[in-house]
Amino acid sequence: MNNVQNLLILLLSIFSYSEILAQKIDISSPVKLSSRVDKVKIVGKNQDGYVIRLSGDEENFQVYGNDMRLVFAKKLDLRNGDGFVQHIQLYKTGGVVYFLRPEGRTTLLMAQVLNGSFQNAGAPIPVDTFPDNTDITQANLRVKQSANQAYTVFYAPVFTGKIVSSMQTVCIDKNINRVYKRFPAVDKPEKEMEFAKCFVDTNGTTLLVFNDGLNTMKVSVWGRSESDYLVFSVPFAKKIFSDPYIELDNKNNQLLFAGFYDNETGMSETAAYGFFYKTYNYTLGQIKSESVTAFPDSFIQALTGRLPSQNNNRLYTFSIKKVVQRMDGGVLIAAESSIKDRREEPIVSLSSINPYTSYRTINTFQYNDIIAFSINASGSLVWNSIMRKKQYSEEDNGFNSSFVCVNLKDQLRFIFPEEITFSSDIDEFTLKSTGEFKKHMLFEQEDKDVFLVPKLGKQVSANEVLIPSIKKGELRILRIKY
Repeated sequence: MNNVQNLLILLLSIFSYSEILAQKIDISSPVKLSSRVDKVKIVGKNQDGYVIRLSGDEENFQVYGNDMRLVFAKKLDLRNGDGFVQHIQLYKTGGVVYFLRPEGRTTLLMAQVLNGSFQNAGAPIPVDTFPDNTDITQANLRVKQSANQAYTVFYAPVFTGKIVSSMQTVCIDKNINRVYKRFPAVDKPEKEMEFAKCFVDTNGTTLLVFNDGLNTMKVSVWGRSESDYLVFSVPFAKKIFSDPYIELDNKNNQLLFAGFYDNETGMSETAAYGFFYKTYNYTLGQIKSESVTAFPDSFIQALTGRLPSQNNNRLYTFSIKKVVQRMDGGVLIAAESSIKDRREEPIVSLSSINPYTSYRTINTFQYNDIIAFSINASGSLVWNSIMRKKQYSEEDNGFNSSFVCVNLKDQLRFIFPEEITFSSDIDEFTLKSTGEFKKHMLFEQEDKDVFLVPKLGKQVSANEVLIPSIKKGELRILRIKY
């Protein structure tokens, strides 16, 4: 009997150990960062390798092979004092870079095709002209790509004084052909349009969503035909707390709205009392489903450790960081608690002649628990989970804090540093589709000589995530394969 028990224990231990070691971790050699570089972005993966963009006063690309060795680095030469790169689209090999070029008082949006070595393949192609100078266009131009990467929409507000009269939008296909150009009417003050977003579906239909008064949004929908145009309003029963999630669900042909809501008016501080969920058939402008759900008492008690009450039934510090569309048309919402604060620290003079005490202000940053809600297609709560973590740092704007999420379909992985130090463990929550989760350590940063920046991480394939490390002015790219 003892032998059977020992065998079972051994098998369970092997299973647990193999689950933890289901990841394969590789890391690139360090590369010194130029003082002219102030941003690092993981672009994606194609047959050339893993593409990394380094930007600032200059534009550089790094391409890493499957062994995480640097294959080549290329400084992008756009000539003629061109503006910053606006968008990069990868092809199977090479890609296309969209950038701005001054043209008198206006600005051209240009496309430069690159070959597999990121050399210019032909001359730049003009895509569109914007009425403002390069600095203003750079500040206002936005881009959105369809889920299948077949269509890309560039959009920027058209101003009449301080009023946004319309939104200039141009839809481009993957071969850099203009599909259409439209100017959907807006007629809103500039300040109210900070939230405006465009979306494009896998058929090339474009949507513009923007605020339209108290607790209401407006949606404009158009396609290839001039007559193919629809406008409808989306009212909300509650005031939205923090930024909502809005996205196209191509599989179910619907526009999704999800997020937290504020239940009180006239309060000194806004807060989240629960979550909302709303879907529309955007081709008809018709509502499909809608729900508003208060946070369950059991969830509030589990999160805060206190019994729910009128003063303990809302959340102040949580904001949505990740939303995953469920196969049935529902969503999974993951939010994180973050607190920016400051404290006064005394500085005491040790002089016996003129002793004094002064103070210096220290900015502090906390990124704590992750909460998750799974909502079905009808808007009902299926389950909620609370994943505990505590990250604290000072005077760094939370640069190395928070997490990167990996979607493995049947589960989500949340990867984060246990503490914000060089020697911290890198941990992982594995959240299953049932709401169950486990936490385990992946590795120690000191062992791999990295200092990860999780917020800059990106999932580049169905089972791979890249996370940059910036330590002592050197960049390394860490890859986790599942």
